[in-house]
Amino acid sequence: MYFCPMKKIQFYNLLFFLLFSSTAVLFAQQDTLPLSGITDTAFVQTQRLPTFGIGHHQIQITGEQLQRYSTSNLAQVLQLETTFFVKDYGPTGISTLSGRGGGAAHTAVLWEGFNIQSPMLGQADISLVPAVFLDGIAVQYGAESALFGNSSIGGAIHLQTQSKFDKGWQFWGGANVGSFGNWGQQFKLHFSTKHYAASARFFYKSGKNNFFFEDKNAFGNPKPIRQQTNAQLEQIGVMTTHDFKYQKHTFGIKSWYQFSSRQIPPTLLQSSSSDWQADDSWRTIIHWKMLAHKQVWKARSALFTESLLFRNAGINSWSRIWSSRTEVENTWYAHRLHLFNFGINYSYFTAHSTGYDFDPHQHRAALFVSHKWTLPKANTILTTNIRTENVAGNFVRPAIAWGGRWQFYQAWYWRWHLSHNYRLPTFNDLYWNTLGNTNLQPEYSYNSEIGLHLPLQLQKIALEGSLTGFCNLVNNWILWSPDNNGLWRPSNVDQVWARGAEVGLQLRWKNKNWQVRSNLNYAYTASTRMAGDRSDLVGKQLIYTPKHNANIALQGQYKKTTLLYQHSLTSSRFVDNTNTEVLPWYHFANLRASQLITYKKTQVTVYVQINNLYGANFQIIANRPMPWQQVEIGLQVSLK
Repeated sequence: MYFCPMKKIQFYNLLFFLLFSSTAVLFAQQDTLPLSGITDTAFVQTQRLPTFGIGHHQIQITGEQLQRYSTSNLAQVLQLETTFFVKDYGPTGISTLSGRGGGAAHTAVLWEGFNIQSPMLGQADISLVPAVFLDGIAVQYGAESALFGNSSIGGAIHLQTQSKFDKGWQFWGGANVGSFGNWGQQFKLHFSTKHYAASARFFYKSGKNNFFFEDKNAFGNPKPIRQQTNAQLEQIGVMTTHDFKYQKHTFGIKSWYQFSSRQIPPTLLQSSSSDWQADDSWRTIIHWKMLAHKQVWKARSALFTESLLFRNAGINSWSRIWSSRTEVENTWYAHRLHLFNFGINYSYFTAHSTGYDFDPHQHRAALFVSHKWTLPKANTILTTNIRTENVAGNFVRPAIAWGGRWQFYQAWYWRWHLSHNYRLPTFNDLYWNTLGNTNLQPEYSYNSEIGLHLPLQLQKIALEGSLTGFCNLVNNWILWSPDNNGLWRPSNVDQVWARGAEVGLQLRWKNKNWQVRSNLNYAYTASTRMAGDRSDLVGKQLIYTPKHNANIALQGQYKKTTLLYQHSLTSSRFVDNTNTEVLPWYHFANLRASQLITYKKTQVTVYVQINNLYGANFQIIANRPMPWQQVEIGLQVSLK
């Protein structure tokens, strides 16, 4: 990497990974395994969220939608497709999520059912998740610790990578170039027979990000125009999957390696910066599934390792995290009206960091059970989910959830969900050098929501509307604040009440040559302190929690030519606890034009995209400027 001292180490790691993956594909093509007759339809889909997460507001971001984000990361996808607030620090900074008035640690990000949030920080940097590695994203609004464990108080993002059998060879590749020295490459290669499926995905991205911006903090008018410095970025990643079928069994392995090297530019309060950060991660999951008589057995095990090296003025800060998780579950069709799911989960975490006096570790063991009851005559589905977890020898209060859906007219239905949830203190909360607090208690929340879903079909027009109201109360909120000596320490001091509403509207129209699609999403969120150690903060909105967040997408397609317009709007945010300092509201728009060219089994897409179409001058995080207009031109090729 051009400014990375770990260049050789990362190169050899990646070379070994690619060699291992390619060798596995070559051997698999020999098809020497004694595999025999089984079809995809033989396996019942029993994913926990759609099956037992009844009552939640959920949306699905499809693979077709993700095609237009192939050069983007998860943060950019969720910013334009959902009403989660994305805390974006700029093109080379981190990005975290805030859902339904919660903090960055209150939205779980799960890959293959395992949470990829850092045990040290309790949050996931979603700018490090490339969209090209995903086949779909299930977005769960609202809490569900009973199904997914720690941290899902504000919601959860479920990353999906799917394997398809009996498709032969498939290839997709893309290249793009853009403003400020940005360019990238991506490809996906799939091979499958009736009994074996493999894929390899790769991406590379780099950029100088030396964009111009207006220095709003400077004195006088007009404000001076400056150029961003120390903002280079380089990322590389590869993901491989191998899946096998044998009679009533499927089993496989998925691996995801990624390295990111990024300079951290100065804030508007700094004249310069030499900060630099490298993130390195390797995630591997082994999974197995078996269909038995009225039962589906699943087992999976994961090994995740992540490292971070931060350099500031010649001082290096380093950390590495290891985590292993194993889960076994059974789904049992006890009766045509009753479906049960039960399982166990064991997790182990350990961390090494210059910020700790020792290497902390933690054992967690959980038992969970779910029940789904279908009442056909009443057009009603009811679910109950329970999870109990032991953390380092201490039991957490059980997470319990009740959900329901009542279909009262054609495809119209009401849904509701009530739950009790938890979030555990992080390693940094507990063990950070001289400042951690080992007496911290878990956060507990009571969450509720009710929603109405109204799909309509009017000749060639399909309309789908949804309205959701929610109310969350979080106790023991962990807050870092200064003590009597001026040192910042964490403590369980606050009670937070979040409430609000979400509106969604989708429109589809199609005739012989034309297609029109439109999506509108809006969320109102009030998230205030109800109790704490400072009475002057009671009733104040949480920092960086906008009350209004909305986005709209309009897409028109004529034959093979497509024009897409997207617009996002976020209201003002308070940047201090007393609600005296405000970041103004902002909005930005993207415009994308693409042309599809088809020849036999080859499809070529040429596109041009303008980000921040109107050149909005805004900050999402205080003193972190965002770029003005950016142009991206790309070419994508698909072979089947």
